[in-house]
Amino acid sequence: MAVSKDSGSMILGMLICWLLNLAQLGIAFFLLATSEKTLPAFYVLVFAIGLVQIGYVVPLYRLLLRNGKPRAAQGLIIAAGITAIVNAALVPRVLPFPR
Repeated sequence: MAVSKDSGSMILGMLICWLLNLAQLGIAFFLLATSEKTLPAFYVLVFAIGLVQIGYVVPLYRLLLRNGKPRAAQGLIIAAGITAIVNAALVPRVLPFPR
């Protein structure tokens, strides 16, 4: 089985996205620990992570494509999509929406 030298870069793109997501959650919990005045920012950073990540995924995607790393860019988009889908599936279970 031949392994190309670029075979692991899709995993690298996914790891980059998920590490940035973890950093975003860390910032959210830091904001929550500092004051209750930052509660709206906490809710946005945690419960809208699928939308907020667009702010850093799109520029990274363009940067990776420009630097000739299309598989890493593809992994970044896949991880962002997985995060958005999981976020959309779990938020209605956590937040009490009126019916």
